[in-house]
Amino acid sequence: MAVAGPRLLVTGFGPFPGAPRNPTEILVHGLAGEAPEAFGAGALKTAVLPTDYRRSWRMLRRLYAGFAPDIVVHFGVSQKLKAIHVERVARNAANPARPDAAGYVPPSARARRSGPEVLLSTLPVSAVHAALAEAGFPAVLSDDAGAYVCNATLYRSLAANAAPRIGFIHVPPIGRRGMTQTDVFEAACVALRAATLSRDAGP
Repeated sequence: MAVAGPRLLVTGFGPFPGAPRNPTEILVHGLAGEAPEAFGAGALKTAVLPTDYRRSWRMLRRLYAGFAPDIVVHFGVSQKLKAIHVERVARNAANPARPDAAGYVPPSARARRSGPEVLLSTLPVSAVHAALAEAGFPAVLSDDAGAYVCNATLYRSLAANAAPRIGFIHVPPIGRRGMTQTDVFEAACVALRAATLSRDAGP
């Protein structure tokens, strides 16, 4: 019998230029085998999104319509990081000089054709950050989710009001500052429990 609790959707990304092996894809495949109650959830769904502005959003819209999540946590990797970044902000911007895995960039240089310049994560980011730090993981609160597919995914999810709690967590590449794939998995579990179980109403 399923445990009563929120419906949790967790996504990662496939490869993209500069990251032929994305640790968040491996992460999501691992999380798919976990029981939802391990995170305080009543139902758990995982998905690997293509690092593609157009295809990823089409896939997400189908997931939102079919699963109706209460909590959405997107994971992505940034080659520049030395710590886990819990993102607080999404911007309506897309870097025109950085094509996605399909070679596409939004011609408008925006994540979405219309909308405010900035949207704030509705995940309890302070609680997630505190839980990661208490567990011994290098983690920071970030106000810059980049201007690539990761940022666009967070922005679009927030703009669509896809769930009451929506957020994004960037992880560093495997091997940076000693983080292994196992570390990424364990850190993600800590973050997901905090995102689900925190009583905080917002950031």
